[in-house]
Amino acid sequence: MEARSTLQPALIVSTLLLGVCLSAALAQTPAPTASPTPAGPPVEVPHGDPNILYIGRWDRTNPAIAQGNWNGHYFRTKFTGSKVGIRVDAPTLLAVSINGEPFRTVSAVPGKIVELHDKQLKGKEHTLQVGSAGQNYRVAFKGLTLEDGAQTLPPLERPLIEFIGDSITTGTNANYAWMAAEMLGRDHTQIAFSGVALTDGYGCTSKTGMEVQYFRKHSYSHEKSPEEFTVPWDFSAYTPEMVVILLGQNDQCGKATPDAFVAAYKRLVSGIREKFPKAPIVMLRTLGGPYEKEIRQAWEEIHETDPNVHHVDTTGWLVKEDFADGVHPGGTGHLKLARLLANQLEAIILTTTKL
Repeated sequence: MEARSTLQPALIVSTLLLGVCLSAALAQTPAPTASPTPAGPPVEVPHGDPNILYIGRWDRTNPAIAQGNWNGHYFRTKFTGSKVGIRVDAPTLLAVSINGEPFRTVSAVPGKIVELHDKQLKGKEHTLQVGSAGQNYRVAFKGLTLEDGAQTLPPLERPLIEFIGDSITTGTNANYAWMAAEMLGRDHTQIAFSGVALTDGYGCTSKTGMEVQYFRKHSYSHEKSPEEFTVPWDFSAYTPEMVVILLGQNDQCGKATPDAFVAAYKRLVSGIREKFPKAPIVMLRTLGGPYEKEIRQAWEEIHETDPNVHHVDTTGWLVKEDFADGVHPGGTGHLKLARLLANQLEAIILTTTKL
């Protein structure tokens, strides 16, 4: 007897459709993906990394930190990756620029990694500049941190101009000294402090004149003891291409005599020449004109035996509207001063013997 199927046609069709649907569903199910590899610990970059370029008066005798001194000290480097942080040994306020962005102030405290970027960085390589945000801040630098797999790279080296002055020469990227050097493609140091005079024994704040303190390691607000205040600076640390002096505004405090002022200026220039035998030295007329005759007299007497000392007359460079308070240039005044000065310094660089 022939066997007959007991399945109904509708049941067979339903079974076939179910199989097709299951096959389609399986085909649409995504294949399992591997979990992302967790990021490793940050790369620690010590302060002694050879790709970190120090600008200004840094004390690097302590193996634990690099200690910045005086106004405007900073360091530059290049790095890969999308993040960068810093470790410091004491609280401070930093001036930070990444990839040439406008400088930002970043508060840094010890015991933690302080991020220097304000957004995740794009691209393979980045430039970094970090320094003191003002004359009352200095950087006790322990090192940088980069993301896993990143590294530092050598920064571009540039000639350096050293500026010596008072409050008019302090400050960071909005200051005439900073801007004039940058216009010339130079690095810059600012050995300057508010209220100081050229002549020792005078000045509106400290009575230690710049003719003395310039040759010391520490600024007026950075010393921890009277002994530390007098520690000499090691001038073998760097050699500037040029030294620019703007002093004399504060010698009126205490009324330095013309003879005392001229003698002090000659001592300062003589000491600088001893440290930097080939660097052009530029003596600027004070912006408001105090001691302008004495500055020119000192230059004329020095220039007789040292033709690589120059005098720049700033008469008429700034007008009343360029000053914030009658003494200190405002924002536009600093920019105007920087442009005029950069032109003068460029001409001196081109016409004098280079290092």
